[in-house]
Amino acid sequence: MRFTRIADGEVTGYTVGVERLDPDDDPELEPAGYHSPQLLYAVMTPGAVVTDYDVHRLARNLPGDAGWVVDALRDLDYDELDAPEPNP
Repeated sequence: MRFTRIADGEVTGYTVGVERLDPDDDPELEPAGYHSPQLLYAVMTPGAVVTDYDVHRLARNLPGDAGWVVDALRDLDYDELDAPEPNP
């Protein structure tokens, strides 16, 4: 998993981990419902780590108004993180 930092430009910032999950590389993923390559996001918040492959659901599970997280995750430099671009 590669880590970086995202922030809303005001007071909120999170450390984010991004991992590319590929069932062809990890056969145990297919029984868990992964049938094609996807990105898994892990956002470290005070007291919890929120993980999901769906950026919208992940943002809904973060404290407060975290809608900015969706845009911040999409704007990450995925080449630098060694992960494919997400589908919009």
